Amino acid sequence: MLPAFNHSHVLPPFLGSDPTQAAGRAPYLTSMQELAQGFGHLAERRRLLHGLLAYRADLAALGFVHGFQWLDGSFAENVEAQAQRSPSDIDLVTFVHAPAGLSTPQINALLDVHPDLFNAERAKAKYGCDAYVVPLGKSPENLVQRVCYYFGLFSHRRGDHVWKGVLQVPLTGGGANDGTNEDAQAREILDNIAPGENHATA
Repeated sequence: MLPAFNHSHVLPPFLGSDPTQAAGRAPYLTSMQELAQGFGHLAERRRLLHGLLAYRADLAALGFVHGFQWLDGSFAENVEAQAQRSPSDIDLVTFVHAPAGLSTPQINALLDVHPDLFNAERAKAKYGCDAYVVPLGKSPENLVQRVCYYFGLFSHRRGDHVWKGVLQVPLTGGGANDGTNEDAQAREILDNIAPGENHATA
């Protein structure tokens, strides 16, 4: 699901009139194809989406394939209308299980060898993603704290604290490029999309 921006130029925090209905609340479950179709009509957004796809592919190549990602920041806002500029990056949190069969020292070695994936500043420079990773194998108490922290940040617009929605995409198919998985289909959409207006600004 990819809701339209509301009158505040953000994704609504919930749909309908009842915020207690879980099915209509953020984070909104969507797909990379929907993101490509919905946000790929502007050149700068296409660039950022290609960066996100590359980030996902490089994570998958290391075995980080089970989990999901939250997307937010100016990319998930109608910043072109609200601030007359393009989004500068994609705010991204990846909730992920460690690759199967790896010990803790081996996982730590992966993190050290691939700082472009696991260091936010390096990820932003290479992929255009202000990216953070939350391991799903930690204690439940630690996971709840991390979820509360990031959702608290992501669910309000910086500057005026407007309540807004967050997008969620699964970590599926990020590594293969055989034309059959979701990420490959998203790349194809981006490569063939006709320039025009973003879906939510029309």
